[in-house]
Amino acid sequence: MITSSIVIQKKASIIWAVLTDKNQFKQWYFDIPDFALEKGLTFHFYEPGGKNKFLHECTILEIIPNKKLVHTWTHPTFSQGVTTVSWLLQENEGLTTVTLHHEGIENLHDAGPEFASENYQTGWDQILSNLKKFVNEKD
Repeated sequence: MITSSIVIQKKASIIWAVLTDKNQFKQWYFDIPDFALEKGLTFHFYEPGGKNKFLHECTILEIIPNKKLVHTWTHPTFSQGVTTVSWLLQENEGLTTVTLHHEGIENLHDAGPEFASENYQTGWDQILSNLKKFVNEKD
């Protein structure tokens, strides 16, 4: 399992809005036109830059507003494997710890070296850094 975590000096409700509003998260995460915050919904997106090499297909498994969002994470054109991404928010006195768990990376063993766990770790660390920067610049 890959884990990445960051502390942001904002309320969990503010971070939740940035994490679940496609108009906001396309500025720091991915552009996901078919995203809606609905359990069971499947959404799709490609990596930034317009090359559209890596299709991502995800299905929302769990929603606990201001606390937890869980969805699958697959690359159907490269692998039969399914992984799970959990976004966890824990607020304490105006500080919110955002923790991301990506489980099942080993299920993507058939996808090739671009899908190695160290690549995901680097990517998630950067994405959480982008989230913090975006939230802090909203002031």
